[in-house]
Amino acid sequence: MDKKLEMYMKDYIFNIENICVYLLKELNIKNKNEFLKYKYMHNKWEYNVGKIRLCFHGRGCIAKGNEVFYDWDFGYGSRWCGINPFLLESTMKKNGIEEYDCMLIKQQCEIAVNEGKMYKKYDLYYFSLSECELITPNFPKSFNTLIIDYFDKRYILKRNKIIDRFLRKSNKVYKEIENYYDKYILRFMLDGQEIYKFYYSDVGYPEKAVELMKIILIEYDNNIN
Repeated sequence: MDKKLEMYMKDYIFNIENICVYLLKELNIKNKNEFLKYKYMHNKWEYNVGKIRLCFHGRGCIAKGNEVFYDWDFGYGSRWCGINPFLLESTMKKNGIEEYDCMLIKQQCEIAVNEGKMYKKYDLYYFSLSECELITPNFPKSFNTLIIDYFDKRYILKRNKIIDRFLRKSNKVYKEIENYYDKYILRFMLDGQEIYKFYYSDVGYPEKAVELMKIILIEYDNNIN
């Protein structure tokens, strides 16, 4: 894959995510899903984040300000941004980079998919996590309760087969999850004492583990209600 394009795409995603996290903090909202509900509830399509103006369109957003222009489509799950070659071309041209058109960008993304550096989900491209970005959590073998903290919400779960399956599938996770704004804290308890703490985000875990965590949280909410 073209190295200059790869670097630009990573910066593009990083900067967009930072703008969106800033927006969440300004509105005192936890995550992307809650923001989308808020936006539709208030029928508001434009927001100011510092000196940047966000103008939302059907699947994503345009951010513009002094020397700032990004156009993107929302990604899946908690991901704020996936690579849409057409919108990336538009962004690059607005920022004075003329050498990549959307067909070339798409071609380079497909090369990266074949190399294992990227993957495609639905119609957008995403970077795969490399081995050097992953760690194997040292989840305890002996615990009887899992407490999951998410901002001001707490889930208290007795150990069960689904939790054990989730832990087995979480063999390689992103090592910087602790630095995410939108994250869960997993607290492993043994006889009332916390023995291990780790972090969870759907962005940094394997897909099968993410599906199991969805089941865990939904079942908890259903039982409470």
